[in-house]
Amino acid sequence: MIFISVAVSISSMQALTYSVPEEMEGHVRIGKRVLVPLGRRKVTGYIVAIQGTSDWEGVKDIIEILDQAPLFDEDDLEFYRWVSEYYMYPLGKTLKAILPGGIDVESGRWLLLSPDWQDSRETGLSDTENQIVELLKECPAGISMKQLKASIPERHLRNDIMKLQERGFLNAEERLKKPEIKVRREPLISAAGEPPSDIKLTEKQGNIYDVIVEKGEVPLSLLRGKFKNVHAVLRSMEKKGFIHVAEREFYRRPQGEDAIGLGGGAITLTTEQEIALGEIVGGISSQEYSPYLLHGITGSGKTEVYLRTIEEVLAMGGSVLYLVPEISLTPQLLSRINERFDENIIAILHSGISRGARYDEWRRIERGGARIIAGARSAVFAPVRNLRLIIVDEEHDESYKQDDHLTYNARDIAIVKAKMNAAAVVLGSATPGVRTYFNTKEKGFTRLALTKRVEDRSLPVIDIVDMKDEREEKGGVSILSKFLKDAIGDTLTDGKQTLLFLNRRGFNTFLYCLDCGYVFKCRNCSISMTHHAGEGALRCHYCDYSIKSPPICSGCGGGRVKSYGVGTERLEDEIRRLYPKARVARMDSDSTAKKGSHGKILRAFDRGETDILIGTQMITKGHDYPNVTLVGVVSADSSLNIPDFRASERTFQVLTQVSGRGGRGDSPGRVVVQTFNPEHYSIQLARNYDYPGFYNEEMTNRKGLGYPPYSRMINIRMSHSREETVRNAAAKLGEIARNECEKYGVQVIGPAEAPIAKIRGRHRWHMLLKGANSGMLRAFAGELLAKTKKSAADIKLDVDPVNFM
Repeated sequence: MIFISVAVSISSMQALTYSVPEEMEGHVRIGKRVLVPLGRRKVTGYIVAIQGTSDWEGVKDIIEILDQAPLFDEDDLEFYRWVSEYYMYPLGKTLKAILPGGIDVESGRWLLLSPDWQDSRETGLSDTENQIVELLKECPAGISMKQLKASIPERHLRNDIMKLQERGFLNAEERLKKPEIKVRREPLISAAGEPPSDIKLTEKQGNIYDVIVEKGEVPLSLLRGKFKNVHAVLRSMEKKGFIHVAEREFYRRPQGEDAIGLGGGAITLTTEQEIALGEIVGGISSQEYSPYLLHGITGSGKTEVYLRTIEEVLAMGGSVLYLVPEISLTPQLLSRINERFDENIIAILHSGISRGARYDEWRRIERGGARIIAGARSAVFAPVRNLRLIIVDEEHDESYKQDDHLTYNARDIAIVKAKMNAAAVVLGSATPGVRTYFNTKEKGFTRLALTKRVEDRSLPVIDIVDMKDEREEKGGVSILSKFLKDAIGDTLTDGKQTLLFLNRRGFNTFLYCLDCGYVFKCRNCSISMTHHAGEGALRCHYCDYSIKSPPICSGCGGGRVKSYGVGTERLEDEIRRLYPKARVARMDSDSTAKKGSHGKILRAFDRGETDILIGTQMITKGHDYPNVTLVGVVSADSSLNIPDFRASERTFQVLTQVSGRGGRGDSPGRVVVQTFNPEHYSIQLARNYDYPGFYNEEMTNRKGLGYPPYSRMINIRMSHSREETVRNAAAKLGEIARNECEKYGVQVIGPAEAPIAKIRGRHRWHMLLKGANSGMLRAFAGELLAKTKKSAADIKLDVDPVNFM
């Protein structure tokens, strides 16, 4: 008898053991999905080991093998296990998060009225019980628990359901839910050898036959697109002996989009590009793990180096994984890749494509049918065959980090994946993450520099506007300075385009002094304190230190202390009011929520149909538009004053990146940065594009406070629908942590209420763990989880956190 270890999407870190019925033994392989019993339920699991014996008695049989071919192999599983262990997330849940969605089979609990139920008016039921009965009356075939909870929200229904069951009013049963996504098959038409000589075809049949002969094999969908009422015609042709109709598996592909920003012919590499290309190709040829930082200023031609490197990998018979941080970057990336390479060897993976296409792309990759795999962060898990190169473009970008469930960082695990595959990995950026730059000095990463723009174009000149000097007629602070307003007007007159950037990450507001620009910071953590206007308080969301909102500035003693914050919609309204004839578009999480909206907005901008594009971080990343000559940063302070030790790094990065969007064509670019802190080092050094100067300043600050890369961190997040419950859970966890932390060499910061204290009805607290040894840090976090298993609050871990909001 064969036994298998099956990872199931439950909270246990351990796989479960099942036996395999004799008739299924020949079909068992690692990487296939199986339907297994789990208590009263039936769920999908993933085969992660096969063995001939088991130490367990009473092992249950699997019910069904769900895949004809594996979705991953043993090498992929080794990588997935590493991810599961490092991020302290159960393997079953990890695999469910990694694999394409909508493919699993599972049972769900359904409720239906029993034949013995009575009229609720005579039974003295509670209001909630009455609601349940009335819903079930309307659904005689039953209703799923998921539907019931959606119909009666914000109620705990378990006790009401148990009472109705005890009284014999309703029955519960498990029903299997079919997967949303399945392997797609379609008819394939081919000519049946020598056509019969004694039978003639009609004109339409002859036209169809000519297409079939020309193509060799033709999918039915292609013929449907060319001819009307094709089904009846094909049946007649099959009867006449002219064609064969078979069935084949059909791959759904992501829908093609219009090209954005295609190149204009052959490109001659600069000397710096040639050197970088040679170094990377040498690393690939060595067939050893080779990590590189491609540190190129904006507009220096990093993408061309990537594309030339891909050509070399394909010539060697290898495959490439190409990651970008945002879905919004994929339309332009795909335009460039499709222009250079055969579309049949390209696969796309990101959350913006349909589930069916994602499933089919995954299987095509696993079978070796795709050799260039491009996508956003989740593409890092693709089961690429013969992987020789991983490209992580805009490697500094925080979008590579997943904030919930499996809280992985695609940039970090891309490095691990390259190491496991003895491949090269290229991390590209104009503003590398401090940790990545640190790795070039301390961890053996090779830094390759591109210090000049293509065609020796100059970087935009950056003007800094001190917003303390700007006033509205009523005495408040203006959204736009006179300098920026005039610059927008001049750009419109010249027929050029403007980008206006506003960083609203975290929804926080801050207090500043109108006289000296002083921003209030925590005395313990050296991060900006968030202004809670309703409470009249400033609070640190790391350690929970708080003070009353001061009427007097601590920096200069002045009395003009104000709160500041502005959103993209308000900015759009102001722009439309000031420039009524301008064509204005907005690109943020609201305007891009609809599928395909990223590409639609960017294509309109690429075609010159938009004069002014307003946006958040989405517009700072990797876009290349030659007609943009003005970039306006509405509030540099929005990123500088978030409660995060990386605030200065993010500010330097975002100012440099957004500045680099201008001046990429024949006309020079200019940048206007509005700020209340014009002397801050991150702003001054960004003005001069001085990355080494910024790195040295930032590392001095981090070393003194023991922040990464001089330490590692884990954020423990707690939440509950009741504020008191989560507060008490946080206090208990904090007490346990402080009693145990010394033996692990870990520092405990907090617990404190999260900066965004409530999301979707759940109150939120967090506690930071900081230590020099990653293994000891995770061991300590694991002990804390074990000791708080019975906590009423939901407790989750975020290893190497990026978002502290």
